[in-house]
Parts: sequence; structure tokens; C-alpha cells
Amino acid sequence: MINNSTIWIIIIISLAIMLVVVGYLVYQVNSISVTLNAVLEQNSNNNGTNDNGISEQLALLNALPTTPSESSDSETGIGPPNEPAESFPYDLIYSAIVPDPSVILSVIIRTAIIASLVFIIVKWLGGKGIGQLSPFALLIVVGLGSAIGDPMLYKEISIPQAMAAVIIAIIFFKAIDYLTLKSRRFRNSLQPKPILLVDYGSIIKEGLKKAKMDITEFEAEMRLEGIENEKEIKYARLESNGRISFIMKEK
Repeated sequence: MINNSTIWIIIIISLAIMLVVVGYLVYQVNSISVTLNAVLEQNSNNNGTNDNGISEQLALLNALPTTPSESSDSETGIGPPNEPAESFPYDLIYSAIVPDPSVILSVIIRTAIIASLVFIIVKWLGGKGIGQLSPFALLIVVGLGSAIGDPMLYKEISIPQAMAAVIIAIIFFKAIDYLTLKSRRFRNSLQPKPILLVDYGSIIKEGLKKAKMDITEFEAEMRLEGIENEKEIKYARLESNGRISFIMKEK
């Protein structure tokens, strides 16, 4: 039998191979495009010169009359420098579609390393879901997502820097998890207390207000649990993980 770890390793290796193949294809397309552009530019330069070896565009510009200020500037050599012509949007489109091959290869290597790091992190953190995390632990997980994602695309952030940030965040996460398990005082100070919403069939409006929930949202939660009337409920509380627990009356 193939366990989940083997399946994940196979998936990561397959994705890495696919990324390498895509990067190689992009590199080949970029090389062909550069060669074609060089050939076309050379042909246009050869066809765009007159008998005196001056390009037709420069000949037309020289034939235009100049203003006195322009003539004085050309005679004295004083004046603003010639501004380069605006680049055609094709350059921007080309750079977006066909990036530098070295950038593609760098992203491939970074993604493969970060994917392996994510696999190790998931195995180390355990099987807790988002709903089981405390608000502070959830913020740490969100910060982990940014620390993991940025090094894949930004070369200014090195892999060792990302690994250092991830390791520190995981240490905080595990420390909070340990203290929450061992110390009731720490757990009560970190996690919000449950809010009573229904008491023996009566909806507590102050509890809904404290939970920042209106009656429509609460009724929707009731319907999701298969409850038609609040009179059937003995207790309903908003737990620290953001979910509502219902205790029904005995029939």
C-alpha cells in the first residue's frame, strides 16, 4: 500500500519535472524570438538606407525646417538633449509573455524548495483544521502563508531568509499550542470565552450583540443544523473557534 507521504512526494517530483520542462520550452521560444528579431532588425536596417548611407527617417528629419531656437541650439550646441522615442507597447507585451529564462529557472528552483518545506511544515504542525485554531494561532498561519509565498516570486527574498521566518513562526505556534494545553490560565487569557446565545429556548439578544451576529444569521445556523424552532434548543453557544454549538432539549 502507498501511504499519503509517498503520494505527496510523487506529486511534488512530478510538478518539479513539469516546471523544468515548461522552463526549457520557454527558454527555447525566447531564443528563437530573439534570433528572429535580430534578423528582422538587420533586414530593416539594410532596406532603410539610401545611397548616401543615411536612413530614410533621418533624411526626412533633416529635410524639415527648424525653428530659430532649434537652429541656435544646434549651432551653439546648447539645449536640451534629444529625448528617446517612446517604446512600442510590443516590448511590454513581449517581456510579460516571454520572460527572462533565468527568472523562470529561479522561480522553478524556489518553488521546488518551498514546496518541500511546506510538506515538512504540514507534517510537523499536525492535523488541526482552521476551525480548531485559536485567533492568535490563525494569525501565525496567515503569516506563514506570506513567508512561504513571497520567496517563490521575489528574488530579493532569499530562501534562507524565508526558512528563518518560517522556523521562528512555527516555534511560536508550537509554544502557544503547548502552553494552551498545559496552562488553563494561559488558555483562558488567549482564547475568547464562549458566548451564550440561547437559554432554554429564549434567544439572548445581548449575546447576539456581543457575538456581532443578527437574528437572520443565527436562524441560518439553526437551519444548517436541522433545527426549525429555537424552542427546541436548551443551550446555544458561540465557541472560541467561531462555531455555534447547540444542545437540544430532551424530548
